[in-house]
Amino acid sequence: MRTIIHRRNVAVNAIIVFLITSLLILPGYTLAGTPSTSLNGTPHKPAYIENIEDLIDVQVVPRPSPVCPLSPTTTDVNIIELLQQLNETLILGYLENLTSFGPRETGTEACDQAAHYLYDTFNDMGLAVRYHNYTDDRVSGSNIEATLYGSDSTNIFIICGHYDSVLAGPGADDDGSGVAAVLAAAEIMRKYEFGHTVRFVAFSGEEQGLIGSRHYAEDAYNNNDPIVAVLNADMIGFAPSGSDGIKGKIFENTASEWIVDYTQDISQLYAEYIGIQLFPQGESGGSDHYYFWEYGYDAVFYHEYNFNDYYHSANDTIAHMNITYSTRFSRLILATLAEMAQQPRPVLEITSISGGLGITAQITNIGDSDAIDVNATIGITGGLFGFINITATTSVPLLETQGAVPLKAKFFRLGRITITVIADASNTDQVTKQATGFVFGPFVLRVTGIP
Repeated sequence: MRTIIHRRNVAVNAIIVFLITSLLILPGYTLAGTPSTSLNGTPHKPAYIENIEDLIDVQVVPRPSPVCPLSPTTTDVNIIELLQQLNETLILGYLENLTSFGPRETGTEACDQAAHYLYDTFNDMGLAVRYHNYTDDRVSGSNIEATLYGSDSTNIFIICGHYDSVLAGPGADDDGSGVAAVLAAAEIMRKYEFGHTVRFVAFSGEEQGLIGSRHYAEDAYNNNDPIVAVLNADMIGFAPSGSDGIKGKIFENTASEWIVDYTQDISQLYAEYIGIQLFPQGESGGSDHYYFWEYGYDAVFYHEYNFNDYYHSANDTIAHMNITYSTRFSRLILATLAEMAQQPRPVLEITSISGGLGITAQITNIGDSDAIDVNATIGITGGLFGFINITATTSVPLLETQGAVPLKAKFFRLGRITITVIADASNTDQVTKQATGFVFGPFVLRVTGIP
């Protein structure tokens, strides 16, 4: 009897083990709490961070969502001209220069030398360049930022990668490939004029936990920088087989899905020069886009399709990269960035707030395309005993470039007032301007703008 019971227990245990094992190997099954992995099972993450819970938690007031650029529907000869200049020689040259410093762990002399090289290279391009220095309890370092100012807009588009590496190796793919794409984009785009501002940024401290990009995104948030999109390139140069060389990954959060759509449209329009199909992957905390998400900015993370076999090792060298693939991936990011930066956009400005018989405000479209479905509001509060709370609105279906729309509010009150004018449109960002004044009956006097 004992033997039969023992055999039954063994059989039951075997069935349980079989069922659990089957669940674990079923496609799409993931244990709760297990980070997402790449195709060969290795998660992309900073070298010295075990999981996303080790990153700093950020609590901020949500930013208003920017108006997204519309995806292009036809090819542009200007974009083709840019793509033809981004070749393997350019990418390889930047990779050789960057990896010549050896391992570039943040805080080491080699990393500092690489920072100086990046600064000097951007400076020689004639761009406005600066060190963005930071100090953290883990490590201190510098991000390098170069800026190509827009001619008609303060909107900012960013292309970025991280120039630091692990101590074990020279980081050719991780992330020399991304920084080479940033440098190549800067070298080519600097020769042209764009309507919107472009920043070319190389971060350090990525391997220690996205430290450089966290401080950068935090400062951008505190400065209220109008960043519309961040294009982060990290490991875009490994493709050991032909099929790997025509595919790529892109990571995004919900707010940034429009950038995925935009990039996919670019890859189709310029397929002859790019030849890479993107596969959306969802969210990831494994690279420098992450803290832009945390601070309310739209960002994506471009990544090779087949994860690098030599990740975080001495063999992450140029010899193990596919320079043709890296060049094509860099072209994809360049074309996306350039299309966004050149796209005409309306820009609303509240050009005046004046008194007299009531309050008059004027909203002007100072941008380079028509504003659609414009809405403007005057709000008046305050007065004697704080009893004034008046609103006047106006709407126009279309406001042409350099066109203006007046907004009037008439009322009969007494006392000091605060005036708030708000304007927006379906294809541009909201603007707000405030002023103070004194109302005496129907007349508004001493109107003064609030900085």
